[in-house]
Formats: sequence, structure tokens, C-alpha cells
Amino acid sequence: MRLRVDGRLAPVSVQAALDYRRRLVGLIGRPHLAADEGLWIPACRSIHMFFMRFAIDAIFLDGDGRVLRVRAGIRPWRTATVWRARSVLELAAGAAATLGIKENSHVQIVADAAAGGGA
Repeated sequence: MRLRVDGRLAPVSVQAALDYRRRLVGLIGRPHLAADEGLWIPACRSIHMFFMRFAIDAIFLDGDGRVLRVRAGIRPWRTATVWRARSVLELAAGAAATLGIKENSHVQIVADAAAGGGA
């Protein structure tokens, strides 16, 4: 899947954590997250960084894809919660700023075929 930020296609490939195991494990066990990778966790308002090896940016989204909060550079062994969130997008540390993602931005996770258009 691909990522759109305020209507622009971002150079990020996103995987969805749709089943229980993928949601529970998330990025645990990975040595790093590349700048062009992300993990989207639908129906989620809280994440943990237990057993993680690297920091991430967590983008908390409402049901319409509006960014409620950006938690940049969350380090291992921390948690983050935004009660109003309906999903969380996890990106490499620093990626949110690089992509211009901030509160009130609009973020869409789209199928590769639907991504179309230019960046």
C-alpha cells in the first residue's frame, strides 16, 4: 500500500497490521525501519515500544485520516496513547517531519493500484 499526505503521494510503502499477531508483534524483532517503510495499525489508539531496537514516529489518525497527534522519535520501552485515535501509522524516526506530516494533515493509506498520480 502507499501513503498520501495532504493529497500528495509520499515515497513510503505501507504494510497493514490486520491480524492479531501482526498487531501484537508490529515492528518487534526488526533491526530498523527504513525511511521508505511504514506500518499502519487500524482500530488502534495506543502503541507500545517494548522490546523494540529503534525509535519511530507514531502518527495517530482519526476515522477520516486527519492527524490528531504526531509523536516523533518515540524510543524503545515507551508507550503512546491518543484516546480519540482510530488508527496509528508508524514510520521511521524523523520521517513525519520529512514528509510534512503534522497535526491536522490528512493522511490516506491507499492500495498500490489506487495510488496513481504523481508525487
